[in-house]
Amino acid sequence: MKNNYSDGSEKALREITEKFPVKTNSYLEKLMESSEGVRKQFMPSLCEASEGPKRPWVGKIETGINGFERMYEDRAVIMPTLNCAAYCRHCVRKDYLNKSKEGMSYEDIDKAIGYVKNHSELREILITGGDPVMAPAKLEDVIKGLRKTDNISTIRIGSRVISTEPSRITDDLTEMLKKYNTFEKRIEISPQFNHPDEITSQVKDAVKKLYDANIRLYNQSVLLKGINDNEKTLETLFVKLRELGIENHYLYHCAPVEGNYPLRTSVQKGIEIKKYFRSGKLSGRANPQYIVLTPVGKVEPGIDSEIIGKNKDILTIRTPYKMENFMKIDAGFKLPEGCSLDKEGYILSEYLDGKD
Repeated sequence: MKNNYSDGSEKALREITEKFPVKTNSYLEKLMESSEGVRKQFMPSLCEASEGPKRPWVGKIETGINGFERMYEDRAVIMPTLNCAAYCRHCVRKDYLNKSKEGMSYEDIDKAIGYVKNHSELREILITGGDPVMAPAKLEDVIKGLRKTDNISTIRIGSRVISTEPSRITDDLTEMLKKYNTFEKRIEISPQFNHPDEITSQVKDAVKKLYDANIRLYNQSVLLKGINDNEKTLETLFVKLRELGIENHYLYHCAPVEGNYPLRTSVQKGIEIKKYFRSGKLSGRANPQYIVLTPVGKVEPGIDSEIIGKNKDILTIRTPYKMENFMKIDAGFKLPEGCSLDKEGYILSEYLDGKD
């Protein structure tokens, strides 16, 4: 892929890509030639030289196990690898890209499984990364271990290879998933589709393989400025996904992570788009929740949370969370910077808004 930059711009771009590496593949490169909406998701921009936090959910609970995280009482995250088929410019885990690509060792995985067994309040595990499909042996090891627990009924896999390199959904992979997918311990996969151009014949073939293995798919899109921040683009995307039998679960507001500024709309823009779909323009079965990721967890503005103030670019959001939610997991939990409690004990969170 060629870029037309001046010498000075090229130097600035090199500095950006040293900090936030570029990674694509032959499948994506061909798709990017015909789709601006896809290209903007993976090609660097000079505007990425913007400030912001390293990670959006600083309120996560430290477990002391590499690749194993908690934030909610009933679920946890296991990240067996930090590798991906491609690097999204809007990634919430950009701070991981310059770290070791080894991810979890098998010893780390054993420790995580042991932790899960000893915490009966956990009911669901999200296996993510990185992209766990990039490390199928470790993925199977995690699934095999979770199958031996009594408390975990749902195993979720966050994987974007379905849209970025669908050839990785192989017969061997689907057979492995089918082997472990049971009524008692269901396996679900969450892809990420952000633009209608991502729905290709190769994608449809990959989706069919997963459905033939009885794997449920639920999509999580990201609202991206200049890519899908309009009703018609998202409506086309959601209808296409619905036709493939993929649930539209979440539409995320692009997180306030360092380098993400050029792709961030205002939260109000997302609310207005959501109102459009709620006015009867889209079936409820194809209409995702609009989610904002605060330092203490996900919220849905106007449903379980409320924007109670704005000072310049900083929103104050009244979240549905209380200190007790986190202290059940970690008695030493402290509020992240920018968070406080209201009179009823709910956590108020500052949130950096985007611009349209």
